[in-house]
Amino acid sequence: MRAFWGWLVLCLAAGLFAAEIARAAPGPAVPPPKALEEQVRAALKAQPREPRLWNNLGVSLRRQGRNAEAISAYRQAVRLDSKYADAYSNLAVALTAIGRHDEALGAIRTALKLDRDNPVYRLNLATVYEGLGRDGEAAIEYRAYLQRAGESAAVYERLAKIQQKLGRNAQARTSRQKAVDLEPENGAYRLAYGQALAAAGQDFAAIAQLEAAVRLKAMDARSWLLLATLYNGQQQTDAAAAALREAAALDPGSARVQNDLGVTLSKLKLTDQAAEALNRAVTLAPSYAEAWSNLGVVLRGQGKMNEAEQAYQRALGIESRLPQIYNNLGVLYLESERVQEAVPQFQQALVLEPGYWEARRNLAMALGRLGKWGAAADQLKLALEAAQVPSALITQVQADLQKLQEASR
Repeated sequence: MRAFWGWLVLCLAAGLFAAEIARAAPGPAVPPPKALEEQVRAALKAQPREPRLWNNLGVSLRRQGRNAEAISAYRQAVRLDSKYADAYSNLAVALTAIGRHDEALGAIRTALKLDRDNPVYRLNLATVYEGLGRDGEAAIEYRAYLQRAGESAAVYERLAKIQQKLGRNAQARTSRQKAVDLEPENGAYRLAYGQALAAAGQDFAAIAQLEAAVRLKAMDARSWLLLATLYNGQQQTDAAAAALREAAALDPGSARVQNDLGVTLSKLKLTDQAAEALNRAVTLAPSYAEAWSNLGVVLRGQGKMNEAEQAYQRALGIESRLPQIYNNLGVLYLESERVQEAVPQFQQALVLEPGYWEARRNLAMALGRLGKWGAAADQLKLALEAAQVPSALITQVQADLQKLQEASR
């Protein structure tokens, strides 16, 4: 993009991303939009048929958000000079800003007919295509811009968003990596790249990018929640709790954050704090079944069996198809010596999720306590034969099975 400064005449190829990608030649500073408008209007009194003045008036008006007036100015510029490519491009920008994408497409295509090699016009064409929902063509034009004008972090980020919408997630990650490589101190790019890596299951790499976003002060509540989830996945429970506290400070009305904070604090044996967070979660979202169930787990751990049972029943009243709730209630009944009541809870959990090996093992335990050794052994055999048991626990489950088989003889 070139800037020409003369007597009250400023010709700007003002693309949609001009502020990010312009590489204008050094020259006098451009006046503020309102001051530029006043200067241009004064010049137009003397030169009312000068198309560049009308274009510059449009630029100053658009920068003030006065797009309808800018459109009129640009149209006057092209009426006076039908080959004024920059004015057509700027007209497309203003039309796009107010959602008149079909008209914008016609204007930018005219600009490209007049100057096919201008990369800013390609960039504006890409944005018009986005507005029209023609994402595949937008991606092509973004790449064309990058090939002609050189690498731009802002354009790579825009391209990544389009690629993600198109389901081209690997390409989107590559584009976001390039944006980060070009501007490593841009926290927003680090954040977007970290989120993309997390979605791809690349947890270690995602954590590194999100931690960079923390350093660059680019995190929001949703991002802290994601980072906490990744930390929990790596058994970094203290770090997860710290991240969730940050999320809660930024979004104190989020029941999801309070729920996850409660679960994480419970892992750290901070039971009272965990109960406080989970109570806050169900207060914020009374129909949050998982939070009620998690509150039940914490209350059970505190020995508050009646309150825990009420929490589980509240969860089941909201959502009756979550197998974990039935399993949790069954465990409570087992610990309360209500073994007969525990069995149907585990059985219902397995109806909903046949591969739920913890519920199957708990069912075996309940059946064993009832003296039904053979039935208990059958449950453990099912878990082992279906390869449901985690490898670290196979030996222990096999030993339990052997004891049950010996007891049933």
